[in-house]
Amino acid sequence: MELKEVTLFETAAKYGIFSIGRRNPKVFDAFLNLAHEVMHPESAFTPLTRELLGAYVSKQFGCSFCHLGHLETAYAIGGEEVKSLVDYPSEELKPLFALADKVVANSVTEEDILSFLSLGYTEKHYEDVVFVCALFGFANRMVTGFGIEYDAKRDEASSRFLAKGYRMKN
Repeated sequence: MELKEVTLFETAAKYGIFSIGRRNPKVFDAFLNLAHEVMHPESAFTPLTRELLGAYVSKQFGCSFCHLGHLETAYAIGGEEVKSLVDYPSEELKPLFALADKVVANSVTEEDILSFLSLGYTEKHYEDVVFVCALFGFANRMVTGFGIEYDAKRDEASSRFLAKGYRMKN
């Protein structure tokens, strides 16, 4: 079998995540709509908390593009001081990150859920953690599969734009 030239990684380096939109706009638009619904409308958590959770999950999944990009989104919402919270979580974030670890590892048990609820969280809080983890599980694999790496010069402005919402068009 003859090897063909692959341009995926060159396109990814040039356009970042928008290279996916150029290749498959229907999937990309559906993804952005899903991301918006998970990250912005009414939730048990603020958009900042969801961004930090997304950045944390992306770090766990080994996706530097999403990890660094969503730290920039968190920065746009909460300022410089929030950027360290993924590595040094507040007491409020620690149980969310612990639950996220279980979701990422596909190891959530009923006992884990009951323990989380016993801390004063609701089932809505639980659902929101699961949705953020699931969204970033998909996003991280999509981004790394297309060879997209974070480039601050290219990606910083769009990462900060996400603080307003994930939809690129109405």
